[in-house]
Amino acid sequence: MRPKFFYGYVIIALCFANMVVMRGVNGAFGVYYIALLEEFSWSRSDGATIASVNFFVYAIASPAVGLAFDRYGPRMLMPLGAFLTGLGLVFSSYAHSLAGMYFSYGIVTALGQGALSFVGHNALISFWFVRKRATAIGIASMGQGLGALVMVPSTQLLIDHLGWRWTYIVTGSVLLFFLAPANALLQRRSPQDVGQFPDGDSIPSIQEAAGHLSKEKRGSRDWTLGKAVRSSPFWCITVGHLALGTALFLINTHLIAHFVAVGYEKLAASFYFGLIGFIRIGATVVWGTLSDRIGRNKTYGIATFVTALGVGCMVAMTAGGPLWLVYLTIALYGIGHSAGNPTYGAVISDIFSGHKIGLIFGFLEVSFGLGSAFGSWIGGYLFDVTGSYAWAFTLCLLCFVISGLAIHACVRWHAKNELKMDNG
Repeated sequence: MRPKFFYGYVIIALCFANMVVMRGVNGAFGVYYIALLEEFSWSRSDGATIASVNFFVYAIASPAVGLAFDRYGPRMLMPLGAFLTGLGLVFSSYAHSLAGMYFSYGIVTALGQGALSFVGHNALISFWFVRKRATAIGIASMGQGLGALVMVPSTQLLIDHLGWRWTYIVTGSVLLFFLAPANALLQRRSPQDVGQFPDGDSIPSIQEAAGHLSKEKRGSRDWTLGKAVRSSPFWCITVGHLALGTALFLINTHLIAHFVAVGYEKLAASFYFGLIGFIRIGATVVWGTLSDRIGRNKTYGIATFVTALGVGCMVAMTAGGPLWLVYLTIALYGIGHSAGNPTYGAVISDIFSGHKIGLIFGFLEVSFGLGSAFGSWIGGYLFDVTGSYAWAFTLCLLCFVISGLAIHACVRWHAKNELKMDNG
């Protein structure tokens, strides 16, 4: 019999809440970015280096985050992440220079985001859900869409009424007084910690599933970091993550500024950005479910094509352009890019299962963080040089294609490897 209540749903709810706030904090930087440029008169590339430092620190901290997840579990790691993120945001309210923002948002906040972001959540979900792993990751990732929808326009409203410094304090307080305690009280590493099994299955079904695998095959699936680094999927995902991080956070950092540059009011620009999050709420779980049903490769190929159409609309958007082009951009990009997190999370979990999955996730996240740092900076630099974001968004097109090819290569490798193991 299935247990009356599967605790995995609590884990999904916590992951969802964490992603609401984390995505909201990331997305809201585009709003703070404009406010900071107005107050300090920095160039766009200089202002964007704040986000670049943040992502660089996030990248180099990711292996340590993965190791901490494997050793100490989410009940210690995730409350610490919420605390550091909130503390960094509060510190940011006192910054008066680039150096001050580098320390508060670039270092302290980034360390917290690393502990409360992709690495830990996807490693955690992989323990609680197996058959519907991509669906579960998709449901949790819906929080990212809600975070963009709610927190980005709210941040602009708060800045308009309170100023950017007090807005940092308000946001930081949410993490310090709500998110950190919730994770400390409710997080659990695996179903076995509460006497349950993945997907809420009963003991017989778990034993039956285990019986189909010989001891040798189960052992070969228990990946270590050394084995992972020597495999081609590790490097395919590394390249794909680098490209995906570049594209996503070039757009996340600069899309609001792009809307403003082509003539829209700041609050309207924040609202448009939030609509992308609204679309992502539903699209993420749809992509995750579709991935479980028709396969990771086919699903992500469709998503990449839709994303490319959306980015093409961004390139075509100019001052005085029609409003329908804005909404078409929002719809296509909002739907397409939502497949990234559930697809990459599921593919990594599918391939690199075992007791070191957190550490492997952490090392794979390094390239995503480095790509995010580069994307944030290069978007500002290309605008300073050319006076528009057209070339920056063209670079995004190339990056999304590379990301799609990386998933294609990984899925083909995994299929061939599974076939060899079944025949062996």
